[in-house]
Amino acid sequence: MSGASQLKKMTDELTKTNKSVNSLIETLADDKSFVECDRFVRSETELGDAVGEGVVSGFAVINGIGANVFAINGEVLKGGIGKRGADKIVKCVDNAVKSGNPLVAIFDTSGARFAEGVEALEGYGKIINAFSCAYGRVPVISVVKGNNFGLSSYLCAVCDVCIGYEKSVTASASPLVISAKAGIDQNKVGTAAVHSKNTGLYAITVKSDKELKKAVGDVLDILVCNVAEAGDDVNRVAKSLKNGVKTELLIKEIFDNGTFVGLRSDFAPEAVTGFARIGGQSVGVVAVTDRVSADACVKIGELLNTCESYSLPVINLVDCKGVAVDAAQENGSLIREVANVMYLYSQLSVPKIALVTGSAIGAGYTAFCSKSLADYTLAWPDAQIGALEAVSAAELIYSDEIAKSKNKDAAAKKLADAYAEENMLAANVSAKGYVDNVIEPSFSRQYVISALQMFGKGR
Repeated sequence: MSGASQLKKMTDELTKTNKSVNSLIETLADDKSFVECDRFVRSETELGDAVGEGVVSGFAVINGIGANVFAINGEVLKGGIGKRGADKIVKCVDNAVKSGNPLVAIFDTSGARFAEGVEALEGYGKIINAFSCAYGRVPVISVVKGNNFGLSSYLCAVCDVCIGYEKSVTASASPLVISAKAGIDQNKVGTAAVHSKNTGLYAITVKSDKELKKAVGDVLDILVCNVAEAGDDVNRVAKSLKNGVKTELLIKEIFDNGTFVGLRSDFAPEAVTGFARIGGQSVGVVAVTDRVSADACVKIGELLNTCESYSLPVINLVDCKGVAVDAAQENGSLIREVANVMYLYSQLSVPKIALVTGSAIGAGYTAFCSKSLADYTLAWPDAQIGALEAVSAAELIYSDEIAKSKNKDAAAKKLADAYAEENMLAANVSAKGYVDNVIEPSFSRQYVISALQMFGKGR
């Protein structure tokens, strides 16, 4: 057989075997921009031929941004990862670091090729080491297309953003084994719903390749292109902002139109996190409401790490009454996670701007808008800032007066209102030097942009 005939035969086989994977990559990449690497690597196993080692890897342009990409083909030996496949993956990851390109990793694997024994495990070790070296140096996006079982499941946490398809499954062992031991339905182990709502592992969930393209493009645009031409009026007045507005509206009015990318939306909803642009500048967004839980702190911490890695300023929108008052939380990881968030804020080298829209009580003040941890703090006129909620403070300070009153509830409310007005309103707190500026809600966007312009210089 001639060289040309042999090449055609191998090419045809690869094209047929990798049809679905190539289709996904072609959808993800800009028109015909994907260039494959190590295309013809393969091996023969006891289970059959590992065409292309079950891995398609190379580089492409995604949303105008150069990126290194690899995808594990779940149709080749169930996506089993062997030594040569691991070597292809490691080379792709290393090339991303060398070139400074983002990495997009697509998983559809049922685990290691156990027939290879320790070699397969060593391959996983190399992959995990490569991801660890890349994380924090270049943007890393992990995508779970189908199954992601075994050691590769941990790679969903060694990345900046993990995106899961709605029908994907991620588990550290076979869901069949896990469900049998736990006595639960296999279909409830490691699902996208579990990782979106319960674990927070999936930052974004998508239903189709088209949705994946948009999600990946939006994230890369924010992380790679820190400054872009503002697509929104920097002097736009947010007339709809007022006390008690929903977080969704607050974000819509303050940040550039249509640029917010929410992360882990269903996980710990008392904290909204994501990326956005404001005045064309890429930023991380943390909006806290009510009381934060340990999970909320984990969610915030993930965002802060990414913001520090890629020099994104952090904007805190604060309406927080402190930490969760709950025995299970207290007996769990609450203290450790709240402390970790405070530590991360203290170590950030990027600008940190805080806007108090409602309450900033106790740890809700200290963690998210205190002068020790924020560079610049703004507040709306009716915002309340203090060590305790007004009612609790009044009950402690005026306990005797309340006890002597005929209508204790009415007396407590009246004294609480008086205490809040005298001690907690933003204007009074600013007089003590703990708030930089008290502003009308409708001008929030302009003031945040100005603060960013001031503190963004020289960093």
